[in-house]
Amino acid sequence: MNAFVSHHPAAVTLEALARALAGGARAARRAAIGLDQWAARRRRAGRDLATLAGMSDRELADIGIDRASVPAVASGAWQRDR
Repeated sequence: MNAFVSHHPAAVTLEALARALAGGARAARRAAIGLDQWAARRRRAGRDLATLAGMSDRELADIGIDRASVPAVASGAWQRDR
């Protein structure tokens, strides 16, 4: 397979710039995906907190959670003792 190779200094510089910009775009995309995932986790935690906070103490006890543990459960930091 033949590949076009330019020896013109401007073309080499432009190719290097294009590669750097493409790398930056990939990094920005990864950061945006991470931010989107973080926002989705925060939305889910907010919904879970609202749902659990609306439950009675009896309902929480039925699923093995006490009222003081509700924020930790909603954020995903709480683990049930086995």
